[in-house]
Amino acid sequence: MGAPEAATADFRGACQQFADPASREAAIVRFRWLADAGHPAACYNTGVLLLAGRELAADDVAAEHYLRRAAALRYTGSLRPLAMMALRGRLAATRGAGGDVRRYLASQWFARGWQAGDAEARRLMLRHLSCLSGCLLLCPWR
Repeated sequence: MGAPEAATADFRGACQQFADPASREAAIVRFRWLADAGHPAACYNTGVLLLAGRELAADDVAAEHYLRRAAALRYTGSLRPLAMMALRGRLAATRGAGGDVRRYLASQWFARGWQAGDAEARRLMLRHLSCLSGCLLLCPWR
């Protein structure tokens, strides 16, 4: 079994472990280890856990780090949470920024998800962004 197969098997094991409330802490340790090793789905899971603040203490900076890493590794599912973080002013670039900046950056993440085939990203973009026509004109991924 090569390295990618071993990481995939380890990730599946961590997912099964996470399903059992008694072993969630151990699963989270495995997710973080895999995320730090560059496993895209583990980056996403770790980012979402940090964003939600249920199993781990909420940490927007760390959540953004892991979700951006998952996006860089072409994990399409990470684009929607990044868009919602931008929309809510929870990304580093949008903290303290006005609504126009937040909407513009959110549109960039939604558009990337939409272009990658995520129909939910398209639906959320249409729902949350009233400036859709302007965003699409400015979008480098159109």
